[in-house]
Amino acid sequence: MNEKLKQAYDKLGLSENVSREEINKRFDLLIKRRKSKASDEERSAPEEDFQAFKFILDTLDKQEIEEAEQERLAKYGKFSGAASKWERFFRLYRTHVIVSVIAVIVLAVAGNAIYNNWQHRKYLASLPPLDAKIMFLGNFGVQDPDGQTADLDAAIIAQYPEWKRVESNMIYLPRTGQDADSFDMNYMQKAVVELAANHPDIIILDEATLEWIGGQDGFQDLSAIVESGSLDKDDPRLKWGTNPESGQEELYGVDITDSAFVAALPVNKAEDENMIIGVLGVDEAKDKAIPFIEHIAGGSAAQ
Repeated sequence: MNEKLKQAYDKLGLSENVSREEINKRFDLLIKRRKSKASDEERSAPEEDFQAFKFILDTLDKQEIEEAEQERLAKYGKFSGAASKWERFFRLYRTHVIVSVIAVIVLAVAGNAIYNNWQHRKYLASLPPLDAKIMFLGNFGVQDPDGQTADLDAAIIAQYPEWKRVESNMIYLPRTGQDADSFDMNYMQKAVVELAANHPDIIILDEATLEWIGGQDGFQDLSAIVESGSLDKDDPRLKWGTNPESGQEELYGVDITDSAFVAALPVNKAEDENMIIGVLGVDEAKDKAIPFIEHIAGGSAAQ
């Protein structure tokens, strides 16, 4: 027994072969005495006794662990010492191996992600500049079974070769009943998030969705299409409204439902569902979108 442990027993007035049960009883008694002290000074007096108890209990715990380990290694007989060293070595080795494997996996995944990101950036750099971001929002969807829009992008460019690259986004927004102008709340929330996150230059939507968004609010004025003579002001496909700030009449949308452009798109929609095109972006987006709208709205109707 080391000297520090012997001093701890002496401090508490315990014999060195006292049982753990007796130690626990003496500890409980010390707790009760401490609680009964009136002043802080009196309550702090047994602090050295608590430290002695802690040291004794920690030592006993360590001894019990060592005894259990010796009992487990007893099956190795005179080789128990060597067995203990080998087990300790293999525990450490196994830990290092596991950590190393995890590190390799993490590095491999990270490296693959970095490589894929580099490849993707390289691919994007090889593409022509983006001409427009187009969002389809309403009671229609893409024909691609996986919901991909690559075919839709290609169809748009085929109809308007002046553009070399577009990014389209299809947001399904069904109504809750036939001929109803109310929408499913979950789809409405998704639509709001998509509009806020993606900032499309051009938006193509149905009549009910246009009313839900708020008519002309937020749309760019497309009056230049009429001023250029591409379309007559009295054309029934044009959506006119009054700007609440300026009081001026503005063109905020064009119905392209019956155009050859819409007929060529790989889009699923009901036969009686309208498609109205408008511009939500900044002036630069409007300048690029107006020739596009003139082209598809001024072209021949679908047969």
